[in-house]
Amino acid sequence: MAKNKKRSPASTVAKASMLAKSATIAHDDRPGSNATLPRRAEVKRKPTSAASVAAQIRRKSEETANVVDLGAARLKQTKLHFSNDFHDIRVEFPGPDREPYVLDLSFLGLAPHLAKPLAEGFRIYGVGKRQKTIIGRRSELQVGFLVFLQENDLLHITLEEMDRPLWNQFKQWLDTKIDQRHGKAIHPKTRATTFGALVVVMEALKSVPEFSRLARVAFDARPNVTWDNVETRTTPRERLSYEALQAIDNAVAKDVDALRARIEKSEQLLREGRARLAAEDFDLFDLATCAAYIAQNYPEGLPSLSVLKERNPDLYRYFHCSRKAHRIVQLKEILYPDARDLVPLVVFLAIESAMNPTTLFELEWSDINPGDLLGQPVIRLSGTKWRASEDPLVPIPAARIEPVLDLLKRLTKLVRTTVSHSLKDRVFLFNRFHGTNTAGRGFGGNDRGISYSDCMWRRGLVEFCEDYGLPPFKLSQIRATIGDEVAFRKGIVVSSQVLGHKDVRTTDMHYVSNGTRWREAEWLGHAMLFMERWFRSDGKIDPRRRRLTPRMDRGAATPGFHCFDPYDSPWPMQRKNRLCAAYGQCPSCPLAAADIHDPGAVALYLSLRTAIFDAQGRIAGEAWVERYVRVLVDLDALLKHVPADVMDSAKRFHVILPAVE
Repeated sequence: MAKNKKRSPASTVAKASMLAKSATIAHDDRPGSNATLPRRAEVKRKPTSAASVAAQIRRKSEETANVVDLGAARLKQTKLHFSNDFHDIRVEFPGPDREPYVLDLSFLGLAPHLAKPLAEGFRIYGVGKRQKTIIGRRSELQVGFLVFLQENDLLHITLEEMDRPLWNQFKQWLDTKIDQRHGKAIHPKTRATTFGALVVVMEALKSVPEFSRLARVAFDARPNVTWDNVETRTTPRERLSYEALQAIDNAVAKDVDALRARIEKSEQLLREGRARLAAEDFDLFDLATCAAYIAQNYPEGLPSLSVLKERNPDLYRYFHCSRKAHRIVQLKEILYPDARDLVPLVVFLAIESAMNPTTLFELEWSDINPGDLLGQPVIRLSGTKWRASEDPLVPIPAARIEPVLDLLKRLTKLVRTTVSHSLKDRVFLFNRFHGTNTAGRGFGGNDRGISYSDCMWRRGLVEFCEDYGLPPFKLSQIRATIGDEVAFRKGIVVSSQVLGHKDVRTTDMHYVSNGTRWREAEWLGHAMLFMERWFRSDGKIDPRRRRLTPRMDRGAATPGFHCFDPYDSPWPMQRKNRLCAAYGQCPSCPLAAADIHDPGAVALYLSLRTAIFDAQGRIAGEAWVERYVRVLVDLDALLKHVPADVMDSAKRFHVILPAVE
């Protein structure tokens, strides 16, 4: 029995280890023995698939033993606040690297029996989502499902009553809803997102034990919708005219110069004030001294008058109790920028980088890095574009952008000390000159959470347009204008690279205007007519001969000449609204023009002269005289006006044109 006794794996391993040690010691203690004992070859067995899977599971569990579930951690940080009468419902979300933000869901109180489950589902849905996404869903729920309940007198229903007939009624209501602005049914995509807002909330609510069963039944009762599958025509983004963009650029340059002068004046005042404070001159009725005192003693920002009166009555009298008193706004203009001050700087970077507005507003200093491109110094702007698979990276010549970046640093130096930690690295910061909040902020810090719809930005942009007599515009139109202009001049592939699109179809659908499409169709029509004329003239009028001289007009029938209207030729046998095919006749045509300062064009004139003379043997004498004697006279008269240096250069070209007929 003792012989067959089973040993534990631990004791077996320990004993084997001791035996190996003793064998090694005995072997080493042999005097003068260098021989090694022959060892049996070890056979390595391949582990079974089950053993491999088990090993991987063990290894994975060891690696993730200390990993915290980020979603669960964020869910614990969300808070839902209800008042007893459901008139005040708020949800608080933790934001990544930013302060927690609170959204108002009080509109759910209109449906008292659904308020709590819908708020709970919305809270769980919003965990880990971006603020803009959550705000969009809140709006869709408010103007969609809640309005539907209100208009159909269904505000009293409970979660248990959300069955298939109710879902179908909601779907039918969306199908018949009229967009008041356009006077027609709302867009299928809008119907899909409005319907989907309720669906995602119900799906999230299934994880709440209190409502799990009823939420699952309500979720499973939803009907299938086909709005997402509807093929709709995509409208390109609205763009500005090229002249309007130039006017905006000129206004930006003037405003930046004015801003630079104001910053230099403010910095001079602060230097003078700091010098007086260092000399123990505390006359705070002096504007420079008072500004320096506030910058030194109130790094968190200048308080409002009511707060200042309560906390520092001595300082308060310098703002209120004397004819010499300063105005709060007057001091804030010296110390901090407001939203209007940032407008020309934002627009400047928008024109230079063609960045998405949200990416631009949320730009941070860590996204701005110096570099080198083809031996030239550049500044690379990156940033975050939430809908893209890759973040943008835009190189801009350093000499062009560095002065503006330096201006931004000087402008936001003091306001940067007043903002929260999450905004310390933000490029665009400002202070509200009116109100009790002393802290600075960035664009998009309001309840909507969308940078370009921030009321402070919109107000500042309107003031900028009014100051310089510009028509109202949106920042997104600058990007659309640049994309369309590049597509028109350089092609859609280059435009997609400038805009940072991974797929050219995105550029084609959203950033190529109808005007550019018409011009492209016009170019295609011209190309077809040029090739038709080339075919009918047996290759004599070749549109590809533009390579002979870069400025050659393809519409002209003879290479080297320019034609004012190739579709209305005065020569016999030519049809109106068709390209002129009178090859060789351009020197005598009243619609033709010649460039006597282009050596390439002059070389073509000399070659035409040779081709006309060479045609004497192929054309009957009378016909040749009738057709080309006058042309030769006009051509020789033209060549007499060519400058000598241009003629010498032209004679170095060896060009042979097809024979005339």
